[in-house]
Amino acid sequence: MTLTSDQIRDYHADGFTIVKGLIPPGLLKEIAEHLDRAALGQLDSGIAVQVEPEVQRLGIRPENPLNRIRKVSRVVRHDSFFRSVATCEPILSCMRDILGDNLRFFGDEAQLKPAFYGSAHAWHQDAPYFYSIPLPVATVWIAVDEATPENGCLQVVPGLHRQGILKRPNSDQPWFDEGEFDSTDAVPVVLNAGDALFFHLCLPHGSDSNTSSNRRRSLIYRYINVDHITTDMIPLVNRHGCLSNSPDSHPIFRMAIP
Repeated sequence: MTLTSDQIRDYHADGFTIVKGLIPPGLLKEIAEHLDRAALGQLDSGIAVQVEPEVQRLGIRPENPLNRIRKVSRVVRHDSFFRSVATCEPILSCMRDILGDNLRFFGDEAQLKPAFYGSAHAWHQDAPYFYSIPLPVATVWIAVDEATPENGCLQVVPGLHRQGILKRPNSDQPWFDEGEFDSTDAVPVVLNAGDALFFHLCLPHGSDSNTSSNRRRSLIYRYINVDHITTDMIPLVNRHGCLSNSPDSHPIFRMAIP
Protein backbone atom coordinates (compact mmCIF):
# COMPACT_ATOMS: atom_id res chain seq x y z
CA MET A 1 0.00 0.00 0.00
CA THR A 2 1.24 3.46 -0.88
CA LEU A 3 -0.18 6.92 -0.37
CA THR A 4 -1.90 8.72 -3.21
CA SER A 5 -0.62 12.07 -4.42
CA ASP A 6 -3.63 13.70 -2.74
CA GLN A 7 -2.81 12.05 0.59
CA ILE A 8 0.81 13.17 0.41
CA ARG A 9 -0.33 16.70 -0.44
CA ASP A 10 -2.79 16.67 2.48
CA TYR A 11 -0.05 15.53 4.86
CA HIS A 12 2.24 18.41 3.95
CA ALA A 13 -0.54 21.02 3.70
CA ASP A 14 -2.66 20.04 6.70
CA GLY A 15 -0.16 18.11 8.81
CA PHE A 16 -2.05 14.82 8.55
CA THR A 17 -3.69 12.34 6.25
CA ILE A 18 -6.03 9.40 6.84
CA VAL A 19 -5.59 5.93 5.34
CA LYS A 20 -8.75 3.88 5.46
CA GLY A 21 -8.42 0.18 6.27
CA LEU A 22 -4.63 0.19 6.62
CA ILE A 23 -4.70 -2.73 9.06
CA PRO A 24 -6.61 -5.84 7.88
CA PRO A 25 -9.19 -7.38 10.26
CA GLY A 26 -7.11 -10.43 11.18
CA LEU A 27 -4.06 -8.42 12.18
CA LEU A 28 -6.23 -5.85 13.93
CA LYS A 29 -7.74 -8.58 16.09
CA GLU A 30 -4.24 -9.74 17.07
CA ILE A 31 -3.22 -6.18 17.93
CA ALA A 32 -6.28 -5.76 20.14
CA GLU A 33 -5.59 -9.03 21.95
CA HIS A 34 -1.92 -8.18 22.51
CA LEU A 35 -2.75 -4.70 23.79
CA ASP A 36 -5.16 -6.17 26.33
CA ARG A 37 -2.53 -8.64 27.48
CA ALA A 38 0.03 -5.85 27.77
CA ALA A 39 -2.41 -3.74 29.81
CA LEU A 40 -3.02 -6.65 32.18
CA GLY A 41 0.70 -7.24 32.67
CA GLN A 42 0.66 -10.57 30.87
CA LEU A 43 3.54 -9.75 28.50
CA ASP A 44 7.16 -8.79 29.21
CA SER A 45 7.60 -6.84 32.45
CA GLY A 46 9.62 -4.22 30.59
CA ILE A 47 6.45 -2.89 28.98
CA ALA A 48 5.38 0.27 30.81
CA VAL A 49 1.77 0.39 32.02
CA GLN A 50 0.10 3.60 33.20
CA VAL A 51 -3.11 3.66 35.24
CA GLU A 52 -5.72 6.34 34.61
CA PRO A 53 -4.87 9.18 37.06
CA GLU A 54 -8.41 9.64 38.43
CA VAL A 55 -8.90 5.90 38.84
CA GLN A 56 -5.68 5.73 40.82
CA ARG A 57 -6.29 8.89 42.86
CA LEU A 58 -9.81 7.93 43.89
CA GLY A 59 -9.07 4.24 44.35
CA ILE A 60 -11.73 3.25 41.80
CA ARG A 61 -11.94 -0.44 40.96
CA PRO A 62 -13.77 -0.84 37.64
CA GLU A 63 -15.58 -4.11 37.08
CA ASN A 64 -13.45 -4.61 33.98
CA PRO A 65 -9.78 -4.25 35.00
CA LEU A 66 -8.92 -3.05 31.49
CA ASN A 67 -10.86 0.13 32.25
CA ARG A 68 -8.14 1.11 34.74
CA ILE A 69 -5.35 1.43 32.19
CA ARG A 70 -4.57 4.67 30.37
CA LYS A 71 -1.63 3.65 28.19
CA VAL A 72 1.17 1.17 27.61
CA SER A 73 4.53 1.91 26.00
CA ARG A 74 7.85 0.30 25.05
CA VAL A 75 5.91 -2.55 23.45
CA VAL A 76 8.22 -2.81 20.44
CA ARG A 77 11.34 -3.10 22.55
CA HIS A 78 9.90 -5.93 24.63
CA ASP A 79 7.55 -7.91 22.38
CA SER A 80 8.25 -9.62 19.06
CA PHE A 81 4.65 -9.33 17.86
CA PHE A 82 4.65 -5.54 18.17
CA ARG A 83 8.05 -5.48 16.43
CA SER A 84 6.55 -7.39 13.53
CA VAL A 85 3.71 -4.86 13.26
CA ALA A 86 6.23 -2.01 13.26
CA THR A 87 7.91 -3.52 10.20
CA CYS A 88 4.79 -4.48 8.26
CA GLU A 89 4.93 -3.20 4.70
CA PRO A 90 1.67 -1.20 4.67
CA ILE A 91 3.00 1.06 7.44
CA LEU A 92 6.54 1.33 6.08
CA SER A 93 5.38 2.05 2.53
CA CYS A 94 3.25 4.97 3.71
CA MET A 95 6.06 6.25 5.91
CA ARG A 96 8.52 6.15 2.99
CA ASP A 97 6.08 8.24 0.96
CA ILE A 98 6.06 10.84 3.75
CA LEU A 99 9.63 10.79 5.06
CA GLY A 100 11.81 9.14 2.42
CA ASP A 101 13.57 5.79 2.30
CA ASN A 102 16.16 5.98 5.09
CA LEU A 103 13.78 5.22 7.96
CA ARG A 104 14.43 4.17 11.52
CA PHE A 105 11.89 3.29 14.18
CA PHE A 106 11.68 6.09 16.74
CA GLY A 107 9.16 5.15 19.41
CA ASP A 108 5.84 3.68 20.42
CA GLU A 109 2.93 3.95 22.78
CA ALA A 110 -0.66 2.74 22.90
CA GLN A 111 -3.34 5.08 24.21
CA LEU A 112 -6.11 2.85 25.53
CA LYS A 113 -8.74 5.48 26.47
CA PRO A 114 -10.84 3.05 28.56
CA ALA A 115 -14.62 3.11 28.69
CA PHE A 116 -16.13 5.42 31.34
CA TYR A 117 -12.76 6.50 32.79
CA GLY A 118 -10.61 7.53 29.80
CA SER A 119 -9.10 10.91 30.61
CA ALA A 120 -8.84 13.91 28.29
CA HIS A 121 -5.50 14.70 26.70
CA ALA A 122 -4.51 18.37 26.76
CA TRP A 123 -3.66 20.19 23.55
CA HIS A 124 -0.03 19.61 22.65
CA GLN A 125 2.50 18.98 19.93
CA ASP A 126 4.66 15.87 20.05
CA ALA A 127 7.81 17.66 18.82
CA PRO A 128 8.86 19.34 22.12
CA TYR A 129 8.68 16.02 23.95
CA PHE A 130 11.70 14.84 22.00
CA TYR A 131 14.01 17.68 20.99
CA SER A 132 14.35 21.46 21.01
CA ILE A 133 13.76 21.72 17.25
CA PRO A 134 11.37 19.66 15.09
CA LEU A 135 12.81 16.32 14.08
CA PRO A 136 12.07 14.59 10.73
CA VAL A 137 9.60 12.29 12.45
CA ALA A 138 6.11 11.16 11.44
CA THR A 139 3.54 9.32 13.54
CA VAL A 140 1.06 6.65 12.58
CA TRP A 141 -1.96 6.45 14.91
CA ILE A 142 -3.77 3.16 14.32
CA ALA A 143 -7.40 2.98 15.44
CA VAL A 144 -7.82 -0.37 17.17
CA ASP A 145 -11.43 0.55 18.01
CA GLU A 146 -13.78 2.97 16.31
CA ALA A 147 -12.80 6.52 17.27
CA THR A 148 -15.70 8.97 17.61
CA PRO A 149 -16.42 12.26 19.41
CA GLU A 150 -18.37 10.23 21.98
CA ASN A 151 -15.39 8.11 23.03
CA GLY A 152 -12.76 10.82 22.78
CA CYS A 153 -11.36 10.71 19.24
CA LEU A 154 -8.37 12.88 18.41
CA GLN A 155 -8.92 16.50 17.46
CA VAL A 156 -6.38 18.35 15.31
CA VAL A 157 -5.83 21.86 13.95
CA PRO A 158 -5.10 21.53 10.22
CA GLY A 159 -2.14 23.48 8.87
CA LEU A 160 -0.83 24.76 12.18
CA HIS A 161 2.15 22.38 12.00
CA ARG A 162 3.69 24.78 9.48
CA GLN A 163 4.43 27.22 12.31
CA GLY A 164 6.83 24.74 13.90
CA ILE A 165 7.02 24.37 17.67
CA LEU A 166 4.53 26.82 19.13
CA LYS A 167 5.47 29.06 22.01
CA ARG A 168 4.03 27.82 25.28
CA PRO A 169 3.33 30.09 28.26
CA ASN A 170 5.24 27.62 30.41
CA SER A 171 8.32 26.59 28.46
CA ASP A 172 9.04 23.76 30.91
CA GLN A 173 6.05 21.74 29.76
CA PRO A 174 5.21 20.49 26.26
CA TRP A 175 1.43 20.77 26.61
CA PHE A 176 -0.96 23.70 26.84
CA ASP A 177 -2.99 24.33 29.97
CA GLU A 178 -6.70 25.03 29.60
CA GLY A 179 -7.31 28.40 27.97
CA GLU A 180 -3.75 28.72 26.60
CA PHE A 181 -4.49 27.27 23.16
CA ASP A 182 -7.00 28.51 20.58
CA SER A 183 -8.74 25.39 19.26
CA THR A 184 -11.38 27.27 17.25
CA ASP A 185 -10.27 25.63 14.00
CA ALA A 186 -9.98 22.11 15.44
CA VAL A 187 -11.59 19.20 13.61
CA PRO A 188 -12.39 15.73 14.98
CA VAL A 189 -10.62 12.75 13.44
CA VAL A 190 -13.32 10.09 13.21
CA LEU A 191 -11.91 6.66 12.32
CA ASN A 192 -13.14 3.13 11.90
CA ALA A 193 -11.19 0.30 13.48
CA GLY A 194 -8.24 -0.46 11.21
CA ASP A 195 -7.98 3.08 9.83
CA ALA A 196 -4.77 5.01 10.40
CA LEU A 197 -3.93 8.66 10.89
CA PHE A 198 -0.45 9.75 9.74
CA PHE A 199 0.54 13.08 11.22
CA HIS A 200 3.39 15.57 11.52
CA LEU A 201 5.34 15.90 14.76
CA CYS A 202 4.30 19.58 15.04
CA LEU A 203 0.57 19.03 14.45
CA PRO A 204 -1.36 20.28 17.52
CA HIS A 205 -3.76 17.64 18.78
CA GLY A 206 -5.72 16.65 21.87
CA SER A 207 -8.75 14.64 22.90
CA ASP A 208 -11.73 14.82 25.23
CA SER A 209 -12.47 12.32 27.97
CA ASN A 210 -14.25 9.05 27.26
CA THR A 211 -17.40 8.71 29.32
CA SER A 212 -19.00 6.29 26.87
CA SER A 213 -19.23 2.52 27.28
CA ASN A 214 -16.85 1.95 24.36
CA ARG A 215 -13.08 1.77 24.55
CA ARG A 216 -10.94 3.82 22.15
CA ARG A 217 -7.67 1.94 21.86
CA SER A 218 -4.92 3.12 19.54
CA LEU A 219 -1.47 1.81 18.65
CA ILE A 220 1.01 4.58 17.91
CA TYR A 221 4.35 4.21 16.12
CA ARG A 222 6.85 6.93 15.18
CA TYR A 223 9.56 6.81 12.52
CA ILE A 224 12.46 9.12 11.70
CA ASN A 225 14.41 9.85 8.52
CA VAL A 226 18.03 9.74 9.64
CA ASP A 227 19.30 11.45 6.48
CA HIS A 228 18.39 14.74 8.16
CA ILE A 229 19.98 14.04 11.54
CA THR A 230 23.29 15.79 12.20
CA THR A 231 25.96 14.98 14.76
CA ASP A 232 25.04 18.00 16.89
CA MET A 233 21.61 16.42 17.40
CA ILE A 234 23.09 13.34 19.10
CA PRO A 235 22.10 11.96 21.51
CA LEU A 236 18.42 12.16 20.69
CA VAL A 237 16.18 12.03 23.72
CA ASN A 238 15.58 8.35 24.44
CA ARG A 239 12.20 8.33 26.16
CA HIS A 240 8.61 7.21 25.63
CA GLY A 241 9.83 3.95 24.12
CA CYS A 242 12.31 5.47 21.67
CA LEU A 243 14.89 2.90 20.68
CA SER A 244 18.65 3.34 20.69
CA ASN A 245 18.99 -0.35 19.88
CA SER A 246 16.81 -3.41 19.58
CA PRO A 247 16.99 -7.18 19.95
CA ASP A 248 15.49 -7.44 16.49
CA SER A 249 17.79 -7.65 13.46
CA HIS A 250 15.52 -5.73 11.08
CA PRO A 251 17.34 -2.60 9.80
CA ILE A 252 14.44 -0.37 10.87
CA PHE A 253 15.64 -0.89 14.46
CA ARG A 254 19.22 0.29 14.00
CA MET A 255 20.18 3.28 16.09
CA ALA A 256 18.18 6.34 15.11
CA ILE A 257 21.33 8.29 14.27
CA PRO A 258 23.56 8.42 11.15
